[in-house]
Amino acid sequence: MKQNQLYDLFGELDAGIFINQVTRSLADVALGSVTTGKPGKVTLTFDLKQIGTSNQVHIKHAIKMTKPTPNGKVTEENATETPVYVGTGGVLSVFPDKQESMFKGAPKKAEG
Repeated sequence: MKQNQLYDLFGELDAGIFINQVTRSLADVALGSVTTGKPGKVTLTFDLKQIGTSNQVHIKHAIKMTKPTPNGKVTEENATETPVYVGTGGVLSVFPDKQESMFKGAPKKAEG
């Protein structure tokens, strides 16, 4: 398993909701900036903590956006956590590097 793109991981965080939140935040702040002429800001933070003694970490991912408005600004924050496996070379995924077959030892179908 090789992680080539950051969006591979972003697409897995919070079951795909995180990447949608980032996209929406960027669009909202950009729209606020072009309609008011004022700067806006989107901040992403990631806090990682090992789960027990496993090869998993909890990633606390947070989005903070500040959208300019004609009379001020609107600020919104959202933080959630996703447990992920740390694989070979530090590849992060919600699935382990080596997952046993779910159907190991399952009875074979009779031919006929």
